[in-house]
Amino acid sequence: MMNPAVTGAPMPVSYSLPKTNAKVFALLEPYLAQAGLVLDIGAGEGYLARRVHDLITSKGYATKLEACDLFPDNFRVPEVRCHAINLHGGLPLDDQSVDLAYSVEVLEHLEDQFLFFREVHRVLRPGGRFVLTTPNVLSLTSRVRTLVAGFPELFGPLPIHGYDPQHVGGHIHPVSMYYISYMAEKAGFRVTGCSTDRVKSGSAALLVLWPLVQLGSAIVAMHARRKTPAIYAENREHLARMNSFAVLTGRTMIVEMERR
Repeated sequence: MMNPAVTGAPMPVSYSLPKTNAKVFALLEPYLAQAGLVLDIGAGEGYLARRVHDLITSKGYATKLEACDLFPDNFRVPEVRCHAINLHGGLPLDDQSVDLAYSVEVLEHLEDQFLFFREVHRVLRPGGRFVLTTPNVLSLTSRVRTLVAGFPELFGPLPIHGYDPQHVGGHIHPVSMYYISYMAEKAGFRVTGCSTDRVKSGSAALLVLWPLVQLGSAIVAMHARRKTPAIYAENREHLARMNSFAVLTGRTMIVEMERR
């Protein structure tokens, strides 16, 4: 089937930001040639799936791409199969059938995030890779907003009687870099990378607060080392990552992980 850009058919619209998509695409590209099956989780209309599919086709890779979404009827890449999923994050695929998976701006919409990580782990083969993005609630501007308003950036009061799982009203679960790492490790992943799509100027300006953040982190670490040294030892890397430059200043968290 011809590319919509060639036939004049409408291109899929992206529900996420261009720089987020570009960064995820760049992280996926080196692994596409060796992947038997790639899975787009929460594909939306298929903006990123279209790019991945077209690259696979243009390079002549034997790689297969599949997708899944809460609203599969909205998916606009007819060459790619799109499965239906639900808000709990269950995936209708066989155990250890996927080599490479990605999920862009989906985690914050899910009711059961722990189940989601377990499901992605289940469908990935050992050594398989997973790239995930979600709003960065630990940027300095988001930390200040939480202090002042009680809500991190991109989160706020939710419709109790309405139902909007797709757009901003569906941002039901803000999750920080530490808890992403925690859920990933509990599910059986190893976090291999943490980056952002772009540095926010407001957060960069608030780096004057960095000594205060470091002091608070040192107090937490000192308490953990004294009270629960074993827990501190297994969390050292994750605690350090919470106050990295990417986490303090980034707009979106982009997390890379590998299935153990």
